[in-house]
Amino acid sequence: MFTHPKEVCMTYWEHFCLSMNFAKIFGIASVKAIIHAIYPDIYITSTTDATSEIQKILKTKGCR
Repeated sequence: MFTHPKEVCMTYWEHFCLSMNFAKIFGIASVKAIIHAIYPDIYITSTTDATSEIQKILKTKGCR
């Protein structure tokens, strides 16, 4: 039915879980970015940390 998960060498469920994990990471990162915008001395590295976490995950998932 869906072609994209197969294109990235994943089952539908694997792709679903990965995408939901990204949504969680991005959601938390968004809240931290808003707080950082208001209080710059809080969550100083949160955006970099979230980006690094996403990149690390992407390197280990899907087609190799």
